[in-house]
Amino acid sequence: MEIWLIRHTTPQVDNGVCYGQLDLDVIDSFIEEAGLIKQHVEGIQFDKVYSSPLVRCKKLADKLPTSNSIIYDKRLKEIDFGQWEGLAWKSIPHDEMEQWSADYVNNTAPDGESFGQLIERTNDFIAQLGTASDEKVAVITHSGIIRAFLVKYLQIPATKIFSLDLSFGCIVKIIIHSKEYQQVKFITA
Repeated sequence: MEIWLIRHTTPQVDNGVCYGQLDLDVIDSFIEEAGLIKQHVEGIQFDKVYSSPLVRCKKLADKLPTSNSIIYDKRLKEIDFGQWEGLAWKSIPHDEMEQWSADYVNNTAPDGESFGQLIERTNDFIAQLGTASDEKVAVITHSGIIRAFLVKYLQIPATKIFSLDLSFGCIVKIIIHSKEYQQVKFITA
């Protein structure tokens, strides 16, 4: 099985704004950015395409080659920052930010979720995928979900996974040879 993790293109949001599940559109260069992604997957016929239901992912999913309809799955949404969604990072109360930053794997933004909870829902999604060896699956999603996949398949501690720079439009391919042996290939980062 091949799982192609593809991060959405650049969202339309001001720099310094906290967003996770905030449903943002994409910037005007979407067609060009999507074209670059399509070049990297040219010739691949995905057996299944899964996507976060957020607009910035849905638009990209619509551009990928598949013989089946796109499966939108809420488990593929970015982390939920709760009350912080749409706020400037610098306007978030300092004590709340300090508490969350001290242990973002277990702590949440007010009314949000922790990175650990995001990992749990990602693992639930992964378990549902199965291991059909002949399948090529595209997953159009967000950097948090891609990081959760990498925590699992590279066995990187969740506290270290943000050391990886995953740009908009990045592609990571996970090849599952067996339950005991998987490979991760960074197509673009």
